[in-house]
Amino acid sequence: MDAPKLRFPEFSGSWKPAKAGEAFKNNRTRGREGLPIYSVTMDRGMVRRDSIGREIEADAADGANLRAQPGDLAYNMMRMWQGAVGRAPEECMVSPAYVVLSPKPGVASDFFEHWFRSKRMLYLFRAYSQGLTSDRLRLYFDDFAQIPLRIPAPDEQEKIAAFLSALDDRIAQLRARYEWLTKYKKGVVRKLFAQDVRFKDAAGCEFPDWQESSFGEVAELRNWKYDPDTSAEALRCVELEHVSQETGRLLGYVDSKLQRSVKNRFAAGDVLFGKLRPYLRKYLKAPFDGACSTEIWVLNGKKVTNDFLFYLVQSESFMTTAQVSSGSKMPRADWGVVSSGEVAYPCPEEQAKIAGFLFALDAQIACAESQLESAKRYKQGILRNMFIQ
Repeated sequence: MDAPKLRFPEFSGSWKPAKAGEAFKNNRTRGREGLPIYSVTMDRGMVRRDSIGREIEADAADGANLRAQPGDLAYNMMRMWQGAVGRAPEECMVSPAYVVLSPKPGVASDFFEHWFRSKRMLYLFRAYSQGLTSDRLRLYFDDFAQIPLRIPAPDEQEKIAAFLSALDDRIAQLRARYEWLTKYKKGVVRKLFAQDVRFKDAAGCEFPDWQESSFGEVAELRNWKYDPDTSAEALRCVELEHVSQETGRLLGYVDSKLQRSVKNRFAAGDVLFGKLRPYLRKYLKAPFDGACSTEIWVLNGKKVTNDFLFYLVQSESFMTTAQVSSGSKMPRADWGVVSSGEVAYPCPEEQAKIAGFLFALDAQIACAESQLESAKRYKQGILRNMFIQ
C-alpha cells in the first residue's frame, strides 16, 4: 500500500518508503544542570517527573541524563512496544534508559508521535525489540532504525498531526470531566454520610435527625443457595470479575450452568458487595434475578431502602468496617464485624432524596465515561485508516 485509506482531499500521490533511521537520529547529548527532568508515560507522553510523584534519583551534575530539545521524541526502551513514547515540550533531561530521537529535516515529530501509538507500529516495535520475555524486551536505536516506514510530504504530516492533536485535546477534556465527576461524587458521598450536607423536604423544612443502628439491623445478609447441578433453572451468574471496581456497574455475566460450585441467589434490586478483597470496592445493585459467587454478599435493606443501601456500602464508614482484618490469608470482609458496626441512616423521605441525587450523578458519570471511550475508539479508527498499516 502506497497511501493510507483516509486522506485529506488536497493530498495525493504515494508516501515515500523509508526506514525509521532515515527520519530520526539518535541524540545522545548529555544533560546539563538546571534542566527539568521528564519521564515518558504510556498514556500521557512526556511529563515532568516531579508531577507524578517519582523521586528524582539521577542528578544532572553526574552527566548520566540525556538532553532533549523541544520537538524531540523520547521513548522507554523497555516499554516502547506498549506506547511509552512522547514529545519534549521544552528543553529537558530524561533517563539514560531512554532513547532520544531528533527529527531530521522534513520530519514532523508530532506526526510520528501519533503514528507510533498505532496498533501496527506497536506490533513492529515489539517485533524489533530484543529479549526472550515481555519484561526483558528492549528496543535499541539500531533496531528501531531498521523499522520500515512510509513517509508523507511535510505539509501532509503537519495537517495530520494538527487534526490528531485537536482530537487529543477533545479526549483530554472528556477525561478531565469524567475524573472531575468521579472525584466530586466521592466528596458528595463523604459529606452526605457524615451529615455535613442535608436535604430538606418539599416545604423547605429540615428532615428528622438520623438514627443509629448496627448494620445487621439495617440490612440483612441473604443466603439463598443455588446449586446449578441440581436446579433445573439456569440463571445469569455474576462473578467478582463481572463487577466494575468503584463504579457500581455490571460488566457481564455467565450462564450459571457453566459454574459448577454452589452459588447464592439474588433478586433484582438486591445489593451485591464483594467481600473478597473489599478494598477493591466492588458493589452492584442487581439488575435481574440471578446467582452470584459465594465471595459476594447479597444484601437487602430492612430499615433502609435498597436504593439507599447501595450508596451506604460505598460510604467510608462502611468501607472502614469492611476492611477490618478477618484473620484469613486473603483479605475478606467479616460479617460478624460488619453486622455489628454502627451506621447512621435518615428517614425514608431523605433516603429517597439522597439515593435519587446520587443515582442522577452516577448517570452523568456513566455518560461522561461513555463519551470518553467513544472518542478513544474513534481515534483508534482514525489511526488505523490515516496511516499506512
